[in-house]
Amino acid sequence: MGAAADQAGDARRTILLVEDDALLRVSAADHLRDKGYHVIEAGTVIEAATVLSSGPPVHLVFSDVDLPGATGGLSLAVWINAHHPDVPVILTSGVRAVMPALSNQRLVPFIPKPYDFEKVTALVASVIAEGAASRKS
Repeated sequence: MGAAADQAGDARRTILLVEDDALLRVSAADHLRDKGYHVIEAGTVIEAATVLSSGPPVHLVFSDVDLPGATGGLSLAVWINAHHPDVPVILTSGVRAVMPALSNQRLVPFIPKPYDFEKVTALVASVIAEGAASRKS
């Protein structure tokens, strides 16, 4: 059993999944739900910001970098850091030019597309656990 299943006694963790590709968003959301997470889906930065500002508490944001509109996933991550600093962010992208820069940074975890759903789940569990541990300290 994974970390998500280990949280059975805990409140269910909520993930905000921000992805404009509807098929990938639904597939990733379904996989995370199967692992025990509550998933809120958003297709744009505006939808994601609305959820974060007025929706239920979110424990982690998993966002694509390349999103439609004037701002993308990087801008969303900066906004979350400024307005919701306790909410960790994981970024993903299939844009080859973005990958080298994001793969080696340490502040925001990055997973390249196409990704393995099990690796996403493991990273999500790890980041949520790190956040929970740091809040207890």
